[in-house]
Amino acid sequence: MKKLLLISSIALGLLGGCASNENISTQSNVATMQSKPSIAPSKSASAPKPKDDIQNEIALCIQAVNEGKTAQSINGTIFALDPANPSSKFLYSSPNKLSTDETVLLAKFKRETQKCRQIAMKIQNPSLRKVYQNYFAKIDRVYDGLIYKKITTGVANQERSLLMTQFKMQFLDTLNK
Repeated sequence: MKKLLLISSIALGLLGGCASNENISTQSNVATMQSKPSIAPSKSASAPKPKDDIQNEIALCIQAVNEGKTAQSINGTIFALDPANPSSKFLYSSPNKLSTDETVLLAKFKRETQKCRQIAMKIQNPSLRKVYQNYFAKIDRVYDGLIYKKITTGVANQERSLLMTQFKMQFLDTLNK
């Protein structure tokens, strides 16, 4: 039970950070789970890490990115990272495209998430690693669509929500195999 809770919180943490906009009603649960990791990450760089340590390391990395200045700046203006933000509902239907400053900010956020993605490459289960890689590729297309003004913030928030739901299902399916 504890392992399932840890894995679920890590999956939600990943979704919360790299594409945090799953479902407004569950985002507060994601924030709560991210702020209290169950296991400290391993500090041994040379020893192979068990899957749980790597996933915990991903969750801690995402938590750090989400608590950063850049993520706080995009919350409520580009993406609904915090469901308590009053502009969250508007962001799902917004017809707006990014301003020049917002484009720079989102590009910076995308770069900041790269370190967490590199940690995911250490996952030893090839199927699980592929789930992460597919998710990252798809969320990058959403970010790029916004950056290059091909989509609106409303469309981007809806796509992120869908991608996070798909990721969660694939993640859990892979773990249950």
